Order: sequence, then structure tokens, then C-alpha cells
Amino acid sequence: MNVLILGAGQVGRTVLKTLSADPNMTITMVDIDGQALEDLGNVHSCNTITGHASSPNVLRKAGIEDADALIAVTASDEVNLIACQVALTLHDTPRRIARIRNINYLKDGHERLFASGGIPVDEPISPELAVVEHLTKLISFQGAHYVTEFADGNLIMTCSQIHPDSHLVDVAAAEVSHVTSNRVDVVGLVRDAKLLPNLGAQTLRANDIAFILGTASDMHARAQGLSGLLKPDRSIVIGGGGNIGMQLAANIQKLKPTRTLKIIEPNEERAAQLGAVLKTGINLDVLHGDATSEDFLRANDVNDSDLYCAVTNNDLANIVSSLSATRLNVKRTLTLVQQVHYLESLANAGLGILISPQQVTANIIQGLVRENTVTAFRHLPTFNLDVIELKVQGNPETSRVVGKLPSQLKLPKGVHWACLVRNAEAVEPAGSGANVELYPILGERAVDLLDGDRAILITENSKATNAVEQLFRAKAIKLF
Repeated sequence: MNVLILGAGQVGRTVLKTLSADPNMTITMVDIDGQALEDLGNVHSCNTITGHASSPNVLRKAGIEDADALIAVTASDEVNLIACQVALTLHDTPRRIARIRNINYLKDGHERLFASGGIPVDEPISPELAVVEHLTKLISFQGAHYVTEFADGNLIMTCSQIHPDSHLVDVAAAEVSHVTSNRVDVVGLVRDAKLLPNLGAQTLRANDIAFILGTASDMHARAQGLSGLLKPDRSIVIGGGGNIGMQLAANIQKLKPTRTLKIIEPNEERAAQLGAVLKTGINLDVLHGDATSEDFLRANDVNDSDLYCAVTNNDLANIVSSLSATRLNVKRTLTLVQQVHYLESLANAGLGILISPQQVTANIIQGLVRENTVTAFRHLPTFNLDVIELKVQGNPETSRVVGKLPSQLKLPKGVHWACLVRNAEAVEPAGSGANVELYPILGERAVDLLDGDRAILITENSKATNAVEQLFRAKAIKLF
């Protein structure tokens, strides 16, 4: 598969790092910064072209004629959009993905720009909207580090930390579905930063990270109990009233049960705008002030809150305010960090869950650009794991997996079976999960893999991810 990545910034580098590990991927990076490209070429397997990413001549030099996919993630929305137009009009490139930073392109009816006959972007991705959706899911599923959808939204997997007071502590992993009285199952367990083997022999302990999978309806029904915390976050503080903070507040107002919400915004005029746009009242208060000031936080009773979300566009402000909230005994913090290279250093700094817009965006792109075998993909940087959903295709003659039980598969090293999913594409209404059949690793029975099934697996590194993807690819039959 030939892929062009336009832009050697943080998102481009993150996508390159994963895709370049696949021996079936031929990747060409395009950027105006020749030194940045040289540095990338010394580390990753890729071709590099220096030049303006929307130039027809530069794109032709980069091999756009033979490209299967174009990923436009430069710092300029307009360059990304023009590059997609050039790719379709001059070269009929099959797949065109663009990052759109300006949210105005994607709201107030402007999303029609990307409808059929409009700007030829198959997948316009807004980092802001993606981050808001990610944060909303983390708030909905209390205690979750990650929330991922599978089977076209009919299944949800959470990576939830087991609270020390949880009713799930000392419960055998195989018994969780019986304890919760729902169709939810543990399909993976991380302890001391390592994915545990032989899941059937494991018992849940306090602070374990449990990979819990179930239908969307069942998971939402048990949203507050998956980590063992039966009481939801009732009082939430958002530090930063920019686009992300405002959209997040609007989403929180729609959640059930109702949350009490405070927004802290340093700009007085912006604070007034937020008060006018959002429905202020008994459950929402917009405060004009400095979220990095511990005295301000204490004076406004932030110490009584269950959750603090630091979502300004300033990493230092987010880090300082989250640390202050932690010192004031706020139960949980979610901290937005723009600089990817900060994440590893901050992992053990007591900041709770760190959210990288670049990583969230890269996850979406990687899921879209992979071969047809991959129907969902999620990299979990906190644990350095991938969760992947693969489509079972073919018959026993063309496939190495069709007609076999999961236990009969020779999975590559570093690959852990999680669940087999059947009837994922026949669900009505979409997202309900009503008719989906689940056969989890610890289920009471296993079935042979059939064409059209989905397999959900957890992998320990990109090499393992690529290897299992190869295993599931159907082979063409030679007719003569």
C-alpha cells in the first residue's frame, strides 16, 4: 500500500511511526522543512520529498500517481484541502484524509462543504472535536483511561482502573460478567504496566486496568460501575473556556445524571460569552479567573469537586492547574497536553489521565488508512498496547483463520485474543448492539470463525499488530 503523508509535525510523525512498521506500507513524507525530513528518514523506513505539500509538481514527485491514500496533516487547513483537491482531480487518489483545525469548517452547516461534489475529503478530522468526544466518553465511563468503539459502534471497550473499594476486587476475571449481571466481560488485564498472560487464571486486584467489553447498551447501563465506583462524578470543573472547554461543557450538560459544572476562564470577555451561550443556572457557573492560582481554586470551592479537566491551549497552565487541583484533593483530573514529547516525562507526575490531541487524531487516521481487513484500530500510549478489530474474510481455501476455533489459531508473539463478534453488520438500530453475538476469551463456549465475523485482539507492539493483520488477510486463488 502506497501512502503519502503531508506534514512532518507531531501528527504526521505519530502516524509514520506506526505505519512504517508494516512491511506492506510504502510511505512518502512531504514537508517544507528538509531537516525535519532528514531526521525522520534516519529513524523510520520512508521516502522524503521537500516542498510545498499542495503543489501539483511536488505531489507528482512524491508519487501521487501510485498512491492508495493521501494523509494531509500540515499546519495549514487550506494546504490540506487543496492537496486533497489536487489528489482527486489530477490523479484520482482513492483515499483522501485531511486534518481540519478550524472548527468553523465543520459546524453551522459548513460541513456540507465535504458532501458529494464538494471539497474531496473522504475523512475531515477536527482535533478539537475528536478531543471533546474523547473527554466526554472518559467522563461518561468513570475511571476509564480509554474508551473505544468496535463493531461499527455496537460494542464498547473501556480500559478502567479498578478502585480499591470496588466490588470487583478479588473477583476472578472469568466471573465478572456474572457479578455485573450484564453482557460485559473482562478481555484483558494490565498490572504493573504489563498485560497479563493466561487471563482465565487471573483475579482482579485494586488498581488493575481491566479491559471490559460489552454491547453499547449494556456498557452504558453499567457505566458508573465498571471501575467499581458506583457514584458518578457529580461536580466537575473545566479549566479553560476555549472551543474545547465550551463544547465539552455543552456535552456534559446533556449527560445523565445531571452534573454540577464550573468553567474557569481568564479572559473576562470570553467568560461573558460563555455565560450567554451556555445555559447558566443552578448546575453551571462561569468564573472569570486564573485556574493556575491555587488560592483562586480554593476560594471557589474547587476542592469539593469530583473531577477537574484542564483544557486550555497552554500546556504549562494545564499542568499547573491540574497539580493544584490534585493538591486540593480533587478526586480525578484530565489534563490536555499538546506537546507529545511531554507525555512520557509526565506519566508519573500525578496528573491523572493525560490527553494528547495529536495522539487522538493519529489514532483516527491510522484506523482509516489501514487495509480493508482492519475495521477498528486504537493505540494506547499509556500501556504501549494496540487494540485492533479485524474482519474475517474468505473461506478455508483462501483464509488461514476461517473454519478454526480461536484456540486453534497460531497467533504471532505479542498478540492476545480478546473476543469474536458475530452479526455486527446486521444490527438495527445501529449502535444498539441488540443482535450482536459475543464470544469473549473467557466465555462459556467458543465457535469457529466465519466469513463476516470480527475479531478483537490486544497486541503488545506494532510488529505484533502488523503480523496478526497479515494472518487475517484472505489470499487470492490462482485460477490457472
